[in-house]
Amino acid sequence: MKKRLLALLVMMVIIFSFTGCQGGSNEGEPVNDPVKDNSEGTVSEDVQTSPVIWVVRGVNNVENLSDNKLVYEKVKEESGIDFELLIVPADNWSDKINLMVATDEEFDILNITEDAGNWSKYYQKGALQPIDEYLQYIPNLMKRLDDESLKACKDSTGAIYALPRQEIFYKQCTPAIRQDWLDALGMECPTTLAELENYFAAILENDLNGNGVQDEIPCLPFVGTENTNFRAYFMGFHGDRYIDDEGNVMPWYMHENAFLLLNKLHEWYDKGYIFSGYLTASIQQGFDLITADRIGMWTGPYNAGVRASNSLVISNPDATISWVALDNLTDYPEGGSSYWGSNPAHMAELVLSANSKNAKWAFKLLDWMFDDVDNYMLCAYGIEGTHWEYTNDSKSEYVLLPNSNEKYAGFYLLNEWYDYTVFPAPYIDPENYIDVTTNELRNKINKMQTIESFDYFVPYDFTGTEAEMLSDDAASLIDETCSRIVLGEYGEAQWKDAVNTAWEIDGKIRSAVWTQQYHAFVGE
Repeated sequence: MKKRLLALLVMMVIIFSFTGCQGGSNEGEPVNDPVKDNSEGTVSEDVQTSPVIWVVRGVNNVENLSDNKLVYEKVKEESGIDFELLIVPADNWSDKINLMVATDEEFDILNITEDAGNWSKYYQKGALQPIDEYLQYIPNLMKRLDDESLKACKDSTGAIYALPRQEIFYKQCTPAIRQDWLDALGMECPTTLAELENYFAAILENDLNGNGVQDEIPCLPFVGTENTNFRAYFMGFHGDRYIDDEGNVMPWYMHENAFLLLNKLHEWYDKGYIFSGYLTASIQQGFDLITADRIGMWTGPYNAGVRASNSLVISNPDATISWVALDNLTDYPEGGSSYWGSNPAHMAELVLSANSKNAKWAFKLLDWMFDDVDNYMLCAYGIEGTHWEYTNDSKSEYVLLPNSNEKYAGFYLLNEWYDYTVFPAPYIDPENYIDVTTNELRNKINKMQTIESFDYFVPYDFTGTEAEMLSDDAASLIDETCSRIVLGEYGEAQWKDAVNTAWEIDGKIRSAVWTQQYHAFVGE
């Protein structure tokens, strides 16, 4: 009997000691202890132990806007998730990110918008991990994803290495021309290249800006887009590669109509249709020319000059400057098409670092943003009542408050997902020149034919292939030759020499790898 009582007493001491350790005071305990679910006595997910580190590019100085900190603190408070943004200037992006990867610097999410969605370049360096196991933490975003939107985010096995963005307007590559100058000349919007050239010629023959000086410029290319914007018209594809009749993936310069495009651009340059300083002009210089009311057409993003035109409208209330999207041109040569180029609707945007320690919390933060329209609006546009407000009770439309863009401009929009069927659409102010002009351009382009790069979704990987050690010498040769042809310094013979050289030292090697990987990826 005494032995039983003694055994019972020892057991009670052991139980008391164990439960005391588990249920006692947390003083001196680490903050990352498991959280108990008292209803069932089981342990739920661990609490966050360190902030999520989100690497983003800094662009247009938005990282320095005065109200960023206000929005940041509110997002942290309402989401309950600690996070920090590591801001890398766009002009130093490659060097900084490559250094981070090489030194195994810890971070969680990398926004690869600056890399045009090319996640494979980091995968090849072992810097990424697949995100499939973390999709469970983003149910609100998963409702919006499908095979098409994830197309550019997967490897050949189907493993997901990125989350996509949804572009606000991906049909960006349609040139815009002056509607008011067309009206003044009694012309309709051109539908053929010949009609476009008649418009260019008329600009040089008339003082359309009314300043008494013949300083109008028919065409302003934006950052090399004179070659790419008209590539589809002359060669039938958009991007830097095409697939030939034998199924080979080829560099653009190998197309039989490549010189036809370059020679036309030379003809335009020689006639004064193209801005003579386009090769060295900065973007700001281009905007200044538009503000000076001198430009008849730009190549590049459809809305590139709208804000610059607004400055002219503000300074001159009588100004009638207006823009219209150039129609699909119908007189394309054999091998060309009437399409304008287009970005894909979805491109890879967010990737997960291989050394991430907060992956779950990073995805939970992202899901919080998509959990409620107010959360999304906070991240995208700032604080309600300070930076923006709803225009109706259904929350289907919002309006930015005066000067809000000067204080906050979507810096904490963690995943750019513009979908006005789900989230509020912007109010179009009929008195706002930028709102009206951009909306009119977009509405017209939406009805036009566009084409995206045929292989945008293929994560080409040169690692371990013959192309791995190739330099950019061939690309530099082609770029220089293109410029010299447009300026009239080179002709077709020099183009053929450059193409043959580029193909032999570089192009045929890349083409073989592209072709093999493209067909393997699409299952052919």
